[in-house]
Amino acid sequence: MSGRDEDVVIVGAGRAGHALARAIRRRSQTSTITLIAAHSAEVYPKSAFPAALAANRDPITLVQATANMVAAREDLHLLEDSPVEAIDVAGGNVCMHHGSIPFDRLVVAVGEEIGVPPVLRGNPAIQPLNRISDFHLLHGRLRLARRVMILGAGVCACELANELVRSGREVIVVDSARHPLGERLPGLAGARLRDDLARAGVRFRLDDRVLAVDPISHGRFRVHTACNERIDVDAVVSLIEARPRTSLARASGIGFGHRGIDVDGFLRTSAEGIYAIGACASLPGLMRHASIEAQARALAETLCGRPAQPEIRPEPLRLNTPDARFVLFEPPVIAGEWQERATASGVSAAFVDLSGRLRGFALAGSAIEQRDAWMTRVALQS
Repeated sequence: MSGRDEDVVIVGAGRAGHALARAIRRRSQTSTITLIAAHSAEVYPKSAFPAALAANRDPITLVQATANMVAAREDLHLLEDSPVEAIDVAGGNVCMHHGSIPFDRLVVAVGEEIGVPPVLRGNPAIQPLNRISDFHLLHGRLRLARRVMILGAGVCACELANELVRSGREVIVVDSARHPLGERLPGLAGARLRDDLARAGVRFRLDDRVLAVDPISHGRFRVHTACNERIDVDAVVSLIEARPRTSLARASGIGFGHRGIDVDGFLRTSAEGIYAIGACASLPGLMRHASIEAQARALAETLCGRPAQPEIRPEPLRLNTPDARFVLFEPPVIAGEWQERATASGVSAAFVDLSGRLRGFALAGSAIEQRDAWMTRVALQS
């Protein structure tokens, strides 16, 4: 590589952006890397949020590296608090409020966002949980909270609910779905997850939704639901199922769908010189199971002149819910059906396509002990 061919601009300083910057620097000491962060560029493990909040841990204890440490370690140009407003594909510029940066090669690593129901947007009582700044705010709110409502019953919501009830708090989970994880799970598996968490103390209000949240005193709120319930709580956390951020792609004419920004096997988008990585990207086929680190290693090779595709090592999702043993290997979006079997100690659910091949599974309770055998069956039939 020579000249500007060595320049890479990365939009997004979450896990994917940091992983890619590290991977590029390992392969090239001369590449110029610019990392643009919409907020802070600190490195922290989002997976630790539920247990840390329940234990009232100080947010600073979660920070593994400050922005300055990252910039020095990876020898990169770092722009914090610089939200990208647009990508000028034709002109090769990343546009921000205070100016623009030219690029030959751009990587979009903007991750995913936690939603807030439209009717509640702008309500200061509703606190999403997606980044370290959210953790700071919730840490203060939850420190004295005894009754907490969680909006959404996805993976992160279940994990936070379980940790909070184990810390002695009362937790109410509200979701319009019939069971946790919604359409991602078949009925028996979803019911088993719900029942296990309910036995631990989580209260579910499913097939319902929140219409309004009103303050009734300092640090106290009244929640109104569609089923005409009024529930008083000390805090409301929004953990509506995360969705890939695609607004930049949409505004720039880059191909995208409901699963994220469309990329090929080399993480290339529909626009020349622009790539996408991580939770904002929709990878093809089994490549959707490639880890962020595998994606970063492959893309770094590609950007350094040695085109490579991510290594695929499919792994099921294991929920970090101490009181509900649950594993999910999500099937692709194809025609097929769930076939379930329930016993007193567990549930096993197989998703088979129209040709009868196993393409995904969900295991609950004692059934998770057969996880490796199920993964072997998936691999043999893929």
